[in-house]
Amino acid sequence: MNRNKIILYLFPLFFNQYIFCQDAQPLSKITTYVDIPIVEQRQVFTNEEIKSMNIQDVPSLIQSAGIQLLSYGTYGLEQKPSIRGFTDETVRVVIDGICVNNPQYGTFDFSSININSVEKIEIVKGGFTEGVCEEGSVGGTIYITTKKQSLGNSFFSDSMLKSFFNKNLLIDTFSQMLGMNCQFGENTFFKASAKGSYAKNEFPFKNYKNQIAIRKNSAVHDICADFNLSHFFGSGNSWTFNNISYTGYKHIPGPETASKNDIQQDYNNTALFSMFFPLLNNLKTSFSWISTNRLFDEQNSKSIHHVNSFKISASGFIFKNKSYTQNLGFYFDFTNLDSTDDGIHQSFSGTIKETSKIKVNNFISISAPFALSFDNKNFAAIPKFGLKMSFSKTDFLFNIYRMVQFPNLDDLYWNSAGFHGNINLKPESGWGTEFTLNNANSFLPFSICVFTNYYKNKIQWSSISGTWQPENIASAFYLGLDVSCEKRFLKYFSLKANFEYLYNRLLDKSNTATYGNRIMWTPDIVGSLTFNAKTKYFNIGAELSYTGKQYISNLNKSIKDDYFLFNIYGTFLLWEKVIPYFRLDNVLNTSYESIPEYPMPGISLQIGIKCNF
Repeated sequence: MNRNKIILYLFPLFFNQYIFCQDAQPLSKITTYVDIPIVEQRQVFTNEEIKSMNIQDVPSLIQSAGIQLLSYGTYGLEQKPSIRGFTDETVRVVIDGICVNNPQYGTFDFSSININSVEKIEIVKGGFTEGVCEEGSVGGTIYITTKKQSLGNSFFSDSMLKSFFNKNLLIDTFSQMLGMNCQFGENTFFKASAKGSYAKNEFPFKNYKNQIAIRKNSAVHDICADFNLSHFFGSGNSWTFNNISYTGYKHIPGPETASKNDIQQDYNNTALFSMFFPLLNNLKTSFSWISTNRLFDEQNSKSIHHVNSFKISASGFIFKNKSYTQNLGFYFDFTNLDSTDDGIHQSFSGTIKETSKIKVNNFISISAPFALSFDNKNFAAIPKFGLKMSFSKTDFLFNIYRMVQFPNLDDLYWNSAGFHGNINLKPESGWGTEFTLNNANSFLPFSICVFTNYYKNKIQWSSISGTWQPENIASAFYLGLDVSCEKRFLKYFSLKANFEYLYNRLLDKSNTATYGNRIMWTPDIVGSLTFNAKTKYFNIGAELSYTGKQYISNLNKSIKDDYFLFNIYGTFLLWEKVIPYFRLDNVLNTSYESIPEYPMPGISLQIGIKCNF
């Protein structure tokens, strides 16, 4: 097993630079490391795993990882990951090193990513990761690495049909993906792909009257296209230009008790140019432009929102040897918002981040990232300290970190009938700790993590004299347990399991109605179990996920029932260039909602064919 170099540094702004360092031995596939982190758990899905599961979008993959998914419907409609009980606004999404969370509302639309163009997805639970330049997270970070160059020329396609067994609409969804790889000479590579989907999303469900109904007004048709151009020169130097475009036309059905026929239109583009110089202290620079344009056509009004963000970042080693590494990076973001509800505003933000990693001896290593984050209204110092002790096949990890979440632009400037932003909002902040045991024994490698968080100044919208406005009124305590394991056996079989128990309580004493209550929409238990069998001729898998009971409001008076979801998938490998596949979701036809009054589909079947030439 290869040994990773690990290092640490005690914050240079506060301490003299005392240097230690170590080689640490990572655990099997339970943990994977990016930029040689040493005290950071990462749940990894490779391109091979993603393809074998036959899923059509990133949220489905996130749910299979044992993470709560708040869904307003099926394909194309809003789906929000919640990590460790924190909302999706606190979960950072980083694509090829660039944070892509929308500064207006703080989240990211996962439907704008073609999963066929993804090389790897890594999920980090907890706040303030060891990444170089991205903004510090609170709930966690989802790293998405897109596919890059490949040798030679090739063409590939993926055609898929889906049915919800609606007797009036046998085929509900059609999706077609086309892609190509080209090599120009020895050093220049080009990759392009496009995916178009049309989904009526008219699935049967059991309504509030306990009758079978058909979900209406939820059709989605969209196109996602991307290309990548890379060139290598000199001694491993390279530049890359990557562009991702998304166009979507979506019917928004609303809750089942008040069905709507609102329209949402999205026109998004992300352009990234980066350069990498491995012999020049691993210097990497990038320039990006992220444009999101959204139109809401509601029954009585229209609203238009244009967000343009320009980002620049750079990172590299300041010092590096066998016992000590010091890395420095920064990013700067300038955003222009033009919104019918927020008005016209310009904002800037940035982070300067230093990470030192040190080897103390053959058993102990330390990591200490430290960041200074700012925007045009706020400033925050964000430290993290990590300690790792390695003994044969067992690692003990300890992390303590600060968490900071700046208000988004909607929180500050929203202005519509009955809703007004608050320019005096303070950043949300808190502290988190983690104790982790990793064991790489041959019988069953596993990881156990106990975590705790205290979070204050939580921004919460509340009604004041009939007007809704955000205020820094909430604080909360979190205590939880993460367990994961992965095992390959008998050459053909693999088993992967993820489990999380979460205890949390609201601590705002000014609100006696909610003080001491559990935070709404945070189940006490979430988990997943995946079994896979792969031979020369087929790949068959089964997924079981569980979402526990949860309160639908902070008053803790109404509980939403828990539910199990069981899925199976398969790929037939009889031919090298033509590969048929299937996926059967919600095999047990479970009737459930992840958000109250937004029904989710029962059993569905998708079949498809992948071609490679």
